[in-house]
Amino acid sequence: MLKANFFLWIILLFHVIKTMGASDAGGIKEGSNITLTCSVDILTLSGQSPQISYLFYKGQTQDALLKIVTIQAQESQYLIQSARPSHSGYYSCKVEAESQREESASTFITVTGNLQTPVFTIHPMEVILGDSTELCCTSEEIPPLTFIFYTYKNGLNPVRLHENSSKNKTVTHQLRVTTDTEKNYSCTIEVPAARSVSKHSEVVQLSVQNPFSDPEFEIEPSNRIIEGAHFTIKCRVTLLLPHVKPQLIIMKDTTPIHAEITNSTVFSKTANVTDTGKYGCMARWKSVSRNIKSQVTVTAVTSQVEIPVPVAWILATALFLSVSTVCSN
Repeated sequence: MLKANFFLWIILLFHVIKTMGASDAGGIKEGSNITLTCSVDILTLSGQSPQISYLFYKGQTQDALLKIVTIQAQESQYLIQSARPSHSGYYSCKVEAESQREESASTFITVTGNLQTPVFTIHPMEVILGDSTELCCTSEEIPPLTFIFYTYKNGLNPVRLHENSSKNKTVTHQLRVTTDTEKNYSCTIEVPAARSVSKHSEVVQLSVQNPFSDPEFEIEPSNRIIEGAHFTIKCRVTLLLPHVKPQLIIMKDTTPIHAEITNSTVFSKTANVTDTGKYGCMARWKSVSRNIKSQVTVTAVTSQVEIPVPVAWILATALFLSVSTVCSN
């Protein structure tokens, strides 16, 4: 068992009190027991020891309070059993006696070994496109820890998605599922003080369900229309989940011209030359949207050229004379 003591000076009732110090506890093997001892010598006018509060901390800035105890004894201990690599870090103690207090210097402890692999879960694992799910990473190592979430681009190499430093053993991350959301995820943990990173958790696959099919788009009678004719645009989707109520939007170029919350809608009008353009059908629900587009061309009606009556009579007469001359010959 390895022991580490903290040096501490405290002034109480104008008497100088010296504390036994802590030895360097570096390079400790994983599984060892570590005892941290904080002690103080107190001199009082009455010769009696007062109530003394001992506070043990982990972290260079006293991030985590490990133990607090108030006793008359001039020594207190904190025991770390079966030390893990995540026990690595700075430790210190603070002593409070009556109106006096003093802090020890920090002592750095290094525990060698491998970090335990964290456990990664997704809840819910089956999610509808447009909804959110929760990624959860849990470790049995000792905080503070840095949790790192990963996604797998095209199912290959892990890419950092999000990281969070925490004093807890479990961290979650909310993920909104879109059409670009990857399907595979994992996590690791890191002990900043030891600069040690765990292995990746098991990869968990997210199952994403589409709320509706791709939109179907029809233009009747065709995409090429004569000015003045009547044309109809039909837009519809197949619902893949009963509770989904999408909004269908018919657009001309980038301008909505008809919208309805339904799975099937129709828009009709009499064609004008200015109606030429790119028409689309967009199906939208929450953050999910799908669209399809098609070009519509409206052709103007061309006026027929009429031959004036005198000109027509002259042409007919000339033709008759020509035929008569041929027959006479």
